[in-house]
Amino acid sequence: MTTTSGLRLPTLRLGVIGAGTIAEFHVAAARRTGGQAQVVAVCDVRAEAAEKLAAEAGALVFTDHRAMIDAGGLDAVVITVPHALHTPITLDAAAAGLHVLLEKPIATTREDAIRMIEACRAAGVVFAVGHVLRFVPTLRAAASYLASGELGRVVVASERRTADYADPARPRWFLDPGMAGGGIVLNVGTHSIDKLQMLVGSPIVEVTGHTAAPAGGSVETEAVALARHADGTRSTISVTGTGLPFTDEAEVVCGEGAIRISRGEGVWSFRRGVATQVAAPEPGEMTTAFAAQLADFARACAENGTPEVTPEYALSVLDVALAVYESSRQGSSITVKGQL
Repeated sequence: MTTTSGLRLPTLRLGVIGAGTIAEFHVAAARRTGGQAQVVAVCDVRAEAAEKLAAEAGALVFTDHRAMIDAGGLDAVVITVPHALHTPITLDAAAAGLHVLLEKPIATTREDAIRMIEACRAAGVVFAVGHVLRFVPTLRAAASYLASGELGRVVVASERRTADYADPARPRWFLDPGMAGGGIVLNVGTHSIDKLQMLVGSPIVEVTGHTAAPAGGSVETEAVALARHADGTRSTISVTGTGLPFTDEAEVVCGEGAIRISRGEGVWSFRRGVATQVAAPEPGEMTTAFAAQLADFARACAENGTPEVTPEYALSVLDVALAVYESSRQGSSITVKGQL
């Protein structure tokens, strides 16, 4: 990375904690940053997984994150571990003066999220949370198009995603309520919450939600919610884990038209009977998004600045997810918690 004055800044030395599928995206992203970031260490309690990912990155191998931190040679860590482990590892990293890029959701409880935010703030380190959809090219194009006002004010919006919670390849901790903190709402629904807040351009302040688990299931695999945004817009969220055909689609209706955003078809605008493609789907969009996210994190670390996805914003997403759970338990509408 170079500054505006043309000075070359040192490469951000990263330690990746957790060597699962998402970690592979982060390692690939580092290779695409043009020297802004380099993975120099990989840690996972599963030695074979750490060794495999480290070999791809030419990095050192660790099976204990504290040993990796104590070994030195790092500027930052990327944390991709089960949700319940986010807090202790982030606190350890902050105590060592390391910047943190943490996979979403920020935490399983509001209290833990606040502990991390305060610890990173006190340590003076950058704390970013991986709501990677913020960096997907087609979603950015859709948000910009809506923000331009060409279709008028947003009236209603909907977001629908499917997943397969019976997939045997899915990590077993996803089905452990203690480790995952919940089911499809925290794992998939947080993407939907983030996407709606991004597209509508206004935070969600109230939800009426319902969740359901299969017979004998330990976490919910189904969720629906009606949301009210701060600007008065209403939106709906539907996430299902029963193995229906893949769907990742949002629709936003405005005063003078509407848009549809889907993983396979890109972004289309519908106005006065005319359909226009606003943005075509790009091959490897998620790879591109992870690289852009990491580049933004590296920039924030170099400048001691603010990442695009702040932990305070990530807390707002968690607050909505927790409100969906509370609404489902109580059978009533729930006001979303406010800022810190």
